[in-house]
Formats: sequence, structure tokens, C-alpha cells
Amino acid sequence: MQDIVTVEEAATFLHKHPDTIRRWIENKKLKARRLSAGGHGIYAILRNDLLELIVSGSLEAKEKPATPKVVSGQRSLPL
Repeated sequence: MQDIVTVEEAATFLHKHPDTIRRWIENKKLKARRLSAGGHGIYAILRNDLLELIVSGSLEAKEKPATPKVVSGQRSLPL
């Protein structure tokens, strides 16, 4: 079992797009180390940091509130 995963491996594991993982890294939601590789940088994510993100429940928080879809002619029920 490797201790370091790539952005693509993390995306596959979490069923997310790699750009989402990169955005989380840039927004400090997910810890990663940037390694320079021939003029292009890559992110190295520790498996423990990835598991910490899952356990903390941060994935469950919605980034945007969902708006209910209303079909024309329907009345909404009082809550």
C-alpha cells in the first residue's frame, strides 16, 4: 500500500473530477505537497490526508445550496 497518491488517483477514489481535487488543494480543503517535475508541478497527496478529509465529513458539505425545482402549476407544501 503506497503512502502517496496523485490527483488522478484521489479523484478516482473519491469519484470526483481531478479539477475538483486541484481546487480543494488550492483552497486548502485538502493538504498536498507540490513537487516540481521538469517545469511542470505535480501534487503529492498523503493517503492519511485524503482519509482525514473523508472522515472529517468535509465531502458531505455542499458547495452550493440546492434550489428546489418547481413545476408550473404545483403548490408548495408548508413546512
